Amino acid sequence: MNKTRRWARSARLLAALAAAGAVLCGCSPARPYMKMNPPADVDKAFSANNGSCWMATASNMLAGAGYGDGATVQERADDIYGDMIAHYGTGLSGWIDTALDWWLHDSGENTWTTNPYTVITVDGNKNPRYPWAKLDGAQLIGNRLRACNFVGLSISWPTNEAGIVGSGGHAFTAWGDEDGVWSTLLANPAEVRTTDSDSETGGDVQVYQYDRYTNPNPGGANEGNGWYIDYNPNHPYIKHIVTLSPTDDPSDGVRTQRVVGSYSIHQTEESSATDLHYRVGTDTTILSYWTRTSWMTDTTPAITESTPRTELQVNWDFSDTPVAQCQWVTITTEFVLPLWNAMEYEDVHFTYLRDADELFAPSIGWRVDTPFIEKAMEIPDVTGGYFIGAFDIVDRNAEPESREYVLGRYRLLHQYSYVQDPEYHVFAAQGKGDLALANVRFGHSYGYLDAESLWAFDQWMTEFPADQYYGLDSEEPVEIVVDWEGRLPYPQGEDITGMLPDLEKAAGGATQ
Repeated sequence: MNKTRRWARSARLLAALAAAGAVLCGCSPARPYMKMNPPADVDKAFSANNGSCWMATASNMLAGAGYGDGATVQERADDIYGDMIAHYGTGLSGWIDTALDWWLHDSGENTWTTNPYTVITVDGNKNPRYPWAKLDGAQLIGNRLRACNFVGLSISWPTNEAGIVGSGGHAFTAWGDEDGVWSTLLANPAEVRTTDSDSETGGDVQVYQYDRYTNPNPGGANEGNGWYIDYNPNHPYIKHIVTLSPTDDPSDGVRTQRVVGSYSIHQTEESSATDLHYRVGTDTTILSYWTRTSWMTDTTPAITESTPRTELQVNWDFSDTPVAQCQWVTITTEFVLPLWNAMEYEDVHFTYLRDADELFAPSIGWRVDTPFIEKAMEIPDVTGGYFIGAFDIVDRNAEPESREYVLGRYRLLHQYSYVQDPEYHVFAAQGKGDLALANVRFGHSYGYLDAESLWAFDQWMTEFPADQYYGLDSEEPVEIVVDWEGRLPYPQGEDITGMLPDLEKAAGGATQ
């Protein structure tokens, strides 16, 4: 894709629902799940009577959903927190959902009125402050995060005093857990990963273990069964969670969807690489995102957002574990977007401890369009499925057997909804130079695939010969029509949790 050109929008592209499907692969990455990395971590001033943890938590959630002004997610969270402090002060206790609702609807600070993240829900108890008695509560938190939502936790401490239910209160933001599964969790995870305005123990992200639901609080007093965590010696319990979700009205034309682009590049220099840099973007405002690499490192990337936020500049420091010659490193990026599926990688290159040429990997941009089906029945909170693509970026001037031939390998995941046609997609790609796509393949999944499962995927429904080239040196993108008519009838293997009761009617309404 030319730097001065971007994709023209397709009139056929409609919204897709951001919800995880069924698990198709048991492959799990070695690292824990994090919704954003690095996440927002508002730290309140440690002064007497500063009870603004609920505002800090709400600010983190809103920034994760794309709100606020600033060049990073942290700057945007701090900006929103400043708005709340100016309104509420620091001496008042309060609720996460109250702060969310005020900033979104009454503050006058929300200038992004088309951002679909407006739905606020509370699960659990406010008064009396009983523990949240939901057996699969930890699993629910994990799956809310995986399904394009943001979650805040509200806790209190047990007392065992007659007539008193719970003591005090605190709030912080949930971002992940130890379970490396990026698709739907099928069981309660053992831990929760958070950012906390009152704690920097272990860095910005704290990790807390859940106590067993049926034997609460080994640290001391308890208020009955619920989700206790090892926050301190007298383990507090979660009394409720607050979730910020995208608007879920299928008639309003505002839906969110996930898109993943995974780009594998080769470190060819004799000198080991100490840093990796890239720009990754799309053609609409990014709501939320994460990006990571396959290279094992303890560092988190420095991410700067464009204004408006259509592109990220990402810089990784690999000086703790430099990348040696002939190693492949895979970059995987997920965007949560409104009404769009496209991604572009540019200026992908390593830098080195010693002087060496900074070899840039080929820039590559792509989109997938899936047409809308008139009168299709929407099934709330369940995705239609995922279109999977794979291709190599090759230099046609090099010998296919040489190491200069394959310059990069790519995998993508495009989400579509039940109001779109699962059997018809148009894939388009564009790049620069005398390069081509080869070894092009397309397949389908009803479940979200994490990076490892995406690269292990081999259930191709459309395959082209490995030596069939699609040139990228044209002014216009190369387009490939993928027509699977009659091969993907609904329903077939979806996660049917929350579906409408008449599945036969729903199936009939979603096909042509």
